[in-house]
Amino acid sequence: MQNVIPFILLILPSLMLAEHAGLLNKKVPPYTMLVASGPERGKLHCYVCEQSEKEGVIVFTRKMSEGLSKVAVLIEKQSKARPEFKGWVTLISDDSLQDANLLKWANEHNLAGTPVGRFEYNPGPPAYRLSTDSVTEVFVFKAGKVLHALKAKDEAEVEKLPAKLEEILKKAKN
Repeated sequence: MQNVIPFILLILPSLMLAEHAGLLNKKVPPYTMLVASGPERGKLHCYVCEQSEKEGVIVFTRKMSEGLSKVAVLIEKQSKARPEFKGWVTLISDDSLQDANLLKWANEHNLAGTPVGRFEYNPGPPAYRLSTDSVTEVFVFKAGKVLHALKAKDEAEVEKLPAKLEEILKKAKN
Protein backbone atom coordinates (compact mmCIF):
# COMPACT_ATOMS: atom_id res chain seq x y z
CA MET A 1 0.00 0.00 0.00
CA GLN A 2 2.84 2.41 0.81
CA ASN A 3 4.26 1.96 -2.70
CA VAL A 4 0.94 2.90 -4.30
CA ILE A 5 0.82 6.44 -2.91
CA PRO A 6 4.16 7.61 -4.43
CA PHE A 7 3.13 6.01 -7.73
CA ILE A 8 -0.18 7.91 -7.74
CA LEU A 9 1.62 11.15 -6.91
CA LEU A 10 4.00 10.58 -9.82
CA ILE A 11 1.31 9.91 -12.41
CA LEU A 12 -1.27 12.46 -11.18
CA PRO A 13 0.23 15.42 -13.10
CA SER A 14 0.27 13.42 -16.34
CA LEU A 15 -3.35 12.41 -15.79
CA MET A 16 -4.30 16.07 -15.38
CA LEU A 17 -2.54 16.94 -18.64
CA ALA A 18 -4.27 14.09 -20.41
CA GLU A 19 -7.67 15.38 -19.31
CA HIS A 20 -6.97 18.76 -20.90
CA ALA A 21 -5.60 17.06 -23.98
CA GLY A 22 -8.74 14.94 -24.16
CA LEU A 23 -9.96 16.67 -27.33
CA LEU A 24 -6.71 16.44 -29.25
CA ASN A 25 -7.20 14.63 -32.57
CA LYS A 26 -10.91 14.27 -31.83
CA LYS A 27 -13.93 15.82 -33.50
CA VAL A 28 -14.62 19.46 -32.63
CA PRO A 29 -17.68 19.35 -30.34
CA PRO A 30 -20.53 21.68 -31.34
CA TYR A 31 -21.98 24.23 -28.92
CA THR A 32 -24.07 27.36 -29.24
CA MET A 33 -23.26 30.78 -27.87
CA LEU A 34 -25.32 33.95 -27.63
CA VAL A 35 -23.61 36.14 -30.22
CA ALA A 36 -22.84 39.72 -29.14
CA SER A 37 -21.11 40.95 -32.33
CA GLY A 38 -21.27 40.22 -36.02
CA PRO A 39 -24.08 39.24 -38.39
CA GLU A 40 -25.58 36.70 -35.95
CA ARG A 41 -25.75 39.25 -33.13
CA GLY A 42 -28.54 38.57 -30.63
CA LYS A 43 -28.98 34.96 -31.73
CA LEU A 44 -27.86 31.61 -30.42
CA HIS A 45 -25.45 30.28 -33.03
CA CYS A 46 -23.16 27.29 -33.51
CA TYR A 47 -20.03 28.39 -35.35
CA VAL A 48 -18.60 24.89 -34.98
CA CYS A 49 -21.53 23.57 -37.01
CA GLU A 50 -20.73 25.86 -39.93
CA GLN A 51 -16.93 25.76 -39.71
CA SER A 52 -15.74 22.49 -38.21
CA GLU A 53 -14.75 20.80 -41.49
CA LYS A 54 -12.61 23.81 -42.40
CA GLU A 55 -10.06 25.38 -40.07
CA GLY A 56 -10.23 27.80 -37.22
CA VAL A 57 -9.76 28.75 -33.60
CA ILE A 58 -12.15 28.67 -30.67
CA VAL A 59 -11.33 30.84 -27.67
CA PHE A 60 -13.07 30.31 -24.34
CA THR A 61 -12.44 32.91 -21.66
CA ARG A 62 -13.71 33.91 -18.27
CA LYS A 63 -12.36 37.44 -18.57
CA MET A 64 -12.07 39.96 -21.38
CA SER A 65 -8.64 41.55 -21.25
CA GLU A 66 -5.98 43.35 -23.23
CA GLY A 67 -4.04 40.11 -23.68
CA LEU A 68 -7.14 38.43 -25.01
CA SER A 69 -7.66 41.27 -27.47
CA LYS A 70 -4.26 40.45 -29.00
CA VAL A 71 -5.41 36.86 -29.53
CA ALA A 72 -8.66 38.09 -31.13
CA VAL A 73 -6.82 40.55 -33.41
CA LEU A 74 -4.53 37.72 -34.56
CA ILE A 75 -7.60 35.61 -35.38
CA GLU A 76 -9.12 38.58 -37.23
CA LYS A 77 -5.97 38.94 -39.38
CA GLN A 78 -6.00 35.21 -40.19
CA SER A 79 -9.69 35.42 -41.18
CA LYS A 80 -8.96 38.24 -43.61
CA ALA A 81 -5.91 36.52 -45.12
CA ARG A 82 -7.45 33.06 -45.45
CA PRO A 83 -11.12 32.76 -46.43
CA GLU A 84 -11.36 29.13 -45.25
CA PHE A 85 -10.30 30.16 -41.72
CA LYS A 86 -12.62 31.43 -38.97
CA GLY A 87 -12.25 32.01 -35.28
CA TRP A 88 -14.43 33.31 -32.48
CA VAL A 89 -14.28 34.28 -28.81
CA THR A 90 -16.69 32.89 -26.22
CA LEU A 91 -16.99 34.43 -22.76
CA ILE A 92 -18.12 31.97 -20.09
CA SER A 93 -20.60 34.00 -18.04
CA ASP A 94 -24.21 33.87 -16.92
CA ASP A 95 -24.29 37.68 -16.62
CA SER A 96 -26.45 38.99 -19.48
CA LEU A 97 -25.17 42.50 -18.75
CA GLN A 98 -21.87 41.37 -20.30
CA ASP A 99 -23.40 41.33 -23.79
CA ALA A 100 -23.12 45.12 -24.20
CA ASN A 101 -19.53 44.98 -22.90
CA LEU A 102 -18.69 42.23 -25.39
CA LEU A 103 -20.02 44.30 -28.28
CA LYS A 104 -18.06 47.32 -27.08
CA TRP A 105 -14.88 45.23 -26.69
CA ALA A 106 -15.30 43.75 -30.19
CA ASN A 107 -15.84 47.20 -31.70
CA GLU A 108 -12.85 48.70 -29.86
CA HIS A 109 -10.61 46.05 -31.40
CA ASN A 110 -12.20 46.14 -34.89
CA LEU A 111 -13.29 42.52 -34.79
CA ALA A 112 -15.62 42.63 -37.78
CA GLY A 113 -14.89 39.05 -38.89
CA THR A 114 -14.32 37.50 -35.48
CA PRO A 115 -17.60 36.92 -33.66
CA VAL A 116 -17.68 37.44 -29.92
CA GLY A 117 -20.35 35.92 -27.72
CA ARG A 118 -21.27 34.36 -24.43
CA PHE A 119 -21.87 30.82 -23.19
CA GLU A 120 -24.19 31.07 -20.20
CA TYR A 121 -23.22 28.11 -18.09
CA ASN A 122 -20.08 27.66 -16.04
CA PRO A 123 -17.70 25.88 -16.59
CA GLY A 124 -18.53 26.02 -20.32
CA PRO A 125 -19.71 23.51 -22.91
CA PRO A 126 -19.49 20.07 -21.24
CA ALA A 127 -17.76 18.35 -24.17
CA TYR A 128 -14.79 20.73 -23.87
CA ARG A 129 -14.16 19.95 -20.19
CA LEU A 130 -12.65 23.38 -19.62
CA SER A 131 -10.35 23.64 -16.65
CA THR A 132 -11.80 25.49 -13.67
CA ASP A 133 -8.38 26.99 -12.92
CA SER A 134 -7.86 28.58 -16.36
CA VAL A 135 -8.77 32.08 -17.48
CA THR A 136 -8.56 31.34 -21.19
CA GLU A 137 -8.40 28.20 -23.33
CA VAL A 138 -7.78 28.08 -27.07
CA PHE A 139 -8.58 25.21 -29.44
CA VAL A 140 -7.13 25.12 -32.95
CA PHE A 141 -8.91 22.82 -35.38
CA LYS A 142 -8.70 21.73 -38.99
CA ALA A 143 -10.75 19.25 -41.03
CA GLY A 144 -13.08 18.65 -38.11
CA LYS A 145 -10.39 17.72 -35.57
CA VAL A 146 -8.82 19.58 -32.67
CA LEU A 147 -5.09 19.86 -33.39
CA HIS A 148 -3.91 22.05 -30.51
CA ALA A 149 -5.21 23.07 -27.08
CA LEU A 150 -3.67 25.99 -25.19
CA LYS A 151 -4.49 27.00 -21.64
CA ALA A 152 -3.71 30.19 -19.70
CA LYS A 153 -4.17 30.22 -15.93
CA ASP A 154 -3.66 33.97 -15.45
CA GLU A 155 -3.26 37.21 -17.38
CA ALA A 156 0.51 36.78 -17.69
CA GLU A 157 -0.07 33.51 -19.52
CA VAL A 158 -2.84 35.09 -21.66
CA GLU A 159 -0.24 37.65 -22.79
CA LYS A 160 1.88 34.76 -24.14
CA LEU A 161 -0.96 33.17 -26.10
CA PRO A 162 -0.72 35.34 -29.25
CA ALA A 163 2.89 34.28 -29.90
CA LYS A 164 2.09 30.60 -29.30
CA LEU A 165 -1.02 30.78 -31.47
CA GLU A 166 0.78 32.60 -34.25
CA GLU A 167 3.46 29.89 -34.35
CA ILE A 168 0.80 27.16 -34.51
CA LEU A 169 -1.10 28.94 -37.28
CA LYS A 170 2.08 29.45 -39.33
CA LYS A 171 2.78 25.70 -39.19
CA ALA A 172 -0.83 24.82 -40.00
CA LYS A 173 -0.81 27.16 -42.99
CA ASN A 174 2.14 25.36 -44.59
